[in-house]
Order: sequence, then structure tokens, then C-alpha cells
Amino acid sequence: MPPFIRPERRALSPEERALLEWLIANGNPDAKQYASQLSDTKVVGLCTCGCPSLDLAIGDREERTTGPSHILADLDGTTAEGVQVGVILHAREGQISELEVYAIQDFEGAFNLPVIESLKR
Repeated sequence: MPPFIRPERRALSPEERALLEWLIANGNPDAKQYASQLSDTKVVGLCTCGCPSLDLAIGDREERTTGPSHILADLDGTTAEGVQVGVILHAREGQISELEVYAIQDFEGAFNLPVIESLKR
């Protein structure tokens, strides 16, 4: 696991699940084929920088899949705190593997996931 990722083994929160569902439904055209994986997707790592990025795994995997990324969604949005963020949903080796959320402008401190209604291309 990269040094900036802290292991975390847990189910998706309702907010995380709703965002992933929305990204798959509204992301790139081929993202919809990953919808069946959502019921078995769990969090296996959290970023330690203060952003809400997640490493994700399917089934019994203890770590996300690695290798070249296939981008399922790449959008911009705003958090409830007003932080403008980029959101990228990655798949690797045919499995959902990472939810990347980053501040578009310099921002120090922690922030939350974007408000779904704010997401746009």
C-alpha cells in the first residue's frame, strides 16, 4: 500500500455508496458495466492527506487492484464546505479500485466528498 494510504477495512458509508452509484450511472459510457460490483465493493484504504479519497476492493480482496487505470468517471464538483474538487473513479484489472477526490485549488486541511448535485464534466 502506498505510504499516503492508511489501511481501513470497512463497508462503504451510505454517502460513499450513493456517490459511486451516481458516478457509474453518469460517468463514461462503459462505466455502467461495473454497476454489478457495487454490492461487493468495500473500503480497504484511506488517504492520509485530508482528502476523502478511497482505495476500494471487491469481495475478499484486502487491497485494491493495481496496474493501469481505466477511468470510469472524471468530473468536477463542490463539497458542502465549498471546496471545488475533481473526482475520478478508477478501475484496474476489471475491478473498481479507487475513488480519487482532490482539491482543484490549493487547499490545506480536510474536506468531504462532493455534493452529488454539484458534479459536472
